[in-house]
Amino acid sequence: MSILPCRNEKRVTKQVQPTIDLLTQLDELHPDVLLQHGIHPIDYHGGLVFRSAIESIRGTFIASSRPSREALVNDILENLAQRHSIQKFKHTGGSQRYDFEIALQTDTFAAIEVKGGEGNSINISERPLWAKEFGIWSHLDGAIVNQPAHGAHAVVNRITNELVRRGKLVDVIFFKDILCGTRTRPCPKYPGREDKIKLQTAPDVFLFPQRRPVFSPEKPEHHDPIPPVHTLDSLKLPTLILDLFGVEESERSKHVWQIQVQIEGLENGRQRRVTKIFHKGEIVGQTHSKAWVTH
Repeated sequence: MSILPCRNEKRVTKQVQPTIDLLTQLDELHPDVLLQHGIHPIDYHGGLVFRSAIESIRGTFIASSRPSREALVNDILENLAQRHSIQKFKHTGGSQRYDFEIALQTDTFAAIEVKGGEGNSINISERPLWAKEFGIWSHLDGAIVNQPAHGAHAVVNRITNELVRRGKLVDVIFFKDILCGTRTRPCPKYPGREDKIKLQTAPDVFLFPQRRPVFSPEKPEHHDPIPPVHTLDSLKLPTLILDLFGVEESERSKHVWQIQVQIEGLENGRQRRVTKIFHKGEIVGQTHSKAWVTH
């Protein structure tokens, strides 16, 4: 079973390589098309016109994607505020290493950091000291050459590594798949509307350990190799967001995953991280880190 249930349709993904071949060989296959647009075939590769165009498009996409991700989260929080589900929120505008401050109640605050779908910059975020809940909104909007589970695995691995190595606590990840519920990536969580639900799909909620795992049998007071994982009862924000997207209580299990992190003791004073991903009570993913020597 996959870490995420949605998969790209083969009908769509099989068109990617032919598109790459066409664009790469356009100067040989259709030089007349290039000439019609004032592009000299000899410069298409020789003058780096093709490569420069691709890099420019990629740069434009990267620059424009972050504001749209934050705008979506801003709309969600605005809706929660209008429903009086939260007291207020503030977009920090990049002045902090988190993007949104949220007042859940008078004395309960949360923070959200907005990221892309590969986890490459996950270590840039920082949990504020005042946050009782800290979540990462991971926007899966990348290329369809990889399944959405690929990006989710990358993000989970980086966050669990940060948890073990630095003690950085992330309570929850919200994976919002921008293609989920479309013809490209039908969503089995919505029977009868698999390819029509589109942006109305609820984000997938990944709940993380409540504490940093510690393997220290010689110090029983510190020994905590498998700390408990958060639930929808121990956090407020995940349920509020699922409710906003119309997920009934009886349907919540479809949208929730649990990340269990364990530190195992090995021979010669070595340890390793074991991460298990549970969905509806079943293990749907498991990874083992490289072993390290404790000092």
